[in-house]
Amino acid sequence: MTPVFQTFIDRLHKSAGTASLAAAMSDFAANFGINRFAYLGFPQPAPGKPVLISTYPSQWTSYYFKRRYFDIDPVVAQVRNSLLPFHWDSEEAGRRASSEQKRFFGEATAFGIKCGLSVPIHDGKGGVAAITFASNGKADILKRTIDAHRHLFHLSAIYFHVHARQKLESIVDFARPHLSPREIGCLQWVVRGKSTWEISQILTISRRTVVFHLENAKRKLNAVTLAQAVAIALQNGLIEF
Repeated sequence: MTPVFQTFIDRLHKSAGTASLAAAMSDFAANFGINRFAYLGFPQPAPGKPVLISTYPSQWTSYYFKRRYFDIDPVVAQVRNSLLPFHWDSEEAGRRASSEQKRFFGEATAFGIKCGLSVPIHDGKGGVAAITFASNGKADILKRTIDAHRHLFHLSAIYFHVHARQKLESIVDFARPHLSPREIGCLQWVVRGKSTWEISQILTISRRTVVFHLENAKRKLNAVTLAQAVAIALQNGLIEF
């Protein structure tokens, strides 16, 4: 775990509200030359105003909500239908967009939101969220920067979402999924950054057995990826940071 990421995690633990959460993520992204981020969370499947934590210009976010742009935002639409992080570029996306969406991209660009990486997070209960790391620079430069540290950006989004959900949202206490002690143990070591081989050495079991337990955990948590399984397990208190 890099010092930058460890500092970010420590600050999330100490955060008490939107300001401290935003500062932690803003400083994390700044280490990679990224000066804008936005967390948009839809805790319920029903339509309504989502949760927002961001360093986007306040004039833009106010206008975005006033116009209910989250209903037409192509990035939000892709978040709802994606499980993995994806890059987007307003110039490229605008060529395939409707007239209303083209206007939206033009207005976003005017506020310095030209391209970005969005990380979808689906919690298995109908809720969906995303963190977007955005830039006003060239899309290929942002892509190279993020791709060099993609795993850190993906994990940072998951950790941020868990803390935002725990500290800012009223959540119904659903029955937790049942995982075996070994499945929980394997996931716990994944959170700590260990590979399947390292987990096998720690638990003195074969690497194939570790993979077996992790696949079972993914299935029980209705997760497609291991990162998604970790997020759901964290949200349900099955494992700890």
